[in-house]
Amino acid sequence: GAQALAGTGGPAPQPAPTTTVDEPPYLDEPLTDWTRRIIDAPVRGNAAAEPGVVDELTAALLAARDAWPVKTELDRVKVLFVADTDGQRSFGAVFHDGTRAQFVASYAPEDVPVATLATGQHGGRETGGLAPLTLFGVNRSGFTVAIVPPGCSAERSTATQVGPDSTLQHTWAAGGEYLVLPDPRVWLRVTCGGTLRELADRALIGDPFRKIEPTPAERGEDLPDIARVLLRRWPTVPGLDVQRYRILWGGTPPGEHRPVVVGLGELGDGSVLVSAVAGTGDAMPVTAVHGAVPQQPPKDFPTARMTTAVAASDAMVTVRLPDEERIGYSERLLVIAPPGATRLRVTGGPVATVTLTDGVGVLTAPAPATLTIEALDADGRTLATQTVAEPRTERFLAGQGLVSEWG
Repeated sequence: GAQALAGTGGPAPQPAPTTTVDEPPYLDEPLTDWTRRIIDAPVRGNAAAEPGVVDELTAALLAARDAWPVKTELDRVKVLFVADTDGQRSFGAVFHDGTRAQFVASYAPEDVPVATLATGQHGGRETGGLAPLTLFGVNRSGFTVAIVPPGCSAERSTATQVGPDSTLQHTWAAGGEYLVLPDPRVWLRVTCGGTLRELADRALIGDPFRKIEPTPAERGEDLPDIARVLLRRWPTVPGLDVQRYRILWGGTPPGEHRPVVVGLGELGDGSVLVSAVAGTGDAMPVTAVHGAVPQQPPKDFPTARMTTAVAASDAMVTVRLPDEERIGYSERLLVIAPPGATRLRVTGGPVATVTLTDGVGVLTAPAPATLTIEALDADGRTLATQTVAEPRTERFLAGQGLVSEWG
């Protein structure tokens, strides 16, 4: 619970405030037509048909409501799934009152009593509002459960690669309303009646267990403190398995007030995952085209920002810089061209030519941009070419548009 406020040293003790300062942070959200369909659907999972399992879990959850915690008025429980996977029993359920709902999920070894499973004390706990694409699974558990409303289909990407236009290309598997996937890191798309409703990734931004000491920057200025943050916060993009990390460039780009470090993750086929951190201190990932300015952020709020991109080759890479105030993209694209390049020739943007310093420059083009960028040397010879086709979505990560359209 929240800590009581300390006294101010006044002449007499003041009564405790009669506010909700000591109440737990309840996470229920209003139900929608989509999420009601999920509640009304049959219980899913390979363990749901076992006699008594669903009834016993329902009763155990009602008894364990304070462990999550859940508001008293959410007095009904609907189990959504019960599944046994590799010796682990997992469940997802909702507490609701017909108007609002809170999703809860956890897993434990199959031999753990149901009353213990229902408390979520074995780890992997997740709770929050019920979403039309309901996901459960953590990196330690090695699987992901996905549920979507009846009449919709969730499909996972079975292969992901970098396309020639600096976007991600996927091979999608046949899907369904309930999936148990063998990997906690996955791209999913959801269609309902032929309409794309959601395209999302499930992955960690940064791995707290990753201990990679940065190599010196290949070009520009060596900024090891920012490079360490970059590697620690490096995004785990499903389907892109980094073979080797490189610190490509460091410095303060033209028009920037913040130092920037750009890293490459080699993917084994010549393509690269690009990640950039702007600023010092811990870094927050940016995926929004129109981000918000943080209002009264806490003291430990990250002061740096991280953006991502992909490129078909490391010969030239382009990554959009984060905005300096909003938690979103700026209108500036940082281009790391071959060292011998002196200027860029740009097709499709508001600026046709950009002068480079040591092969590095910044071009202005509002997101989402579709550009062909040529790096030219002093004699006008083309040293490298890159096509950049940013997704026409409000949010994108590593060249992949993120969609959530359930309105």
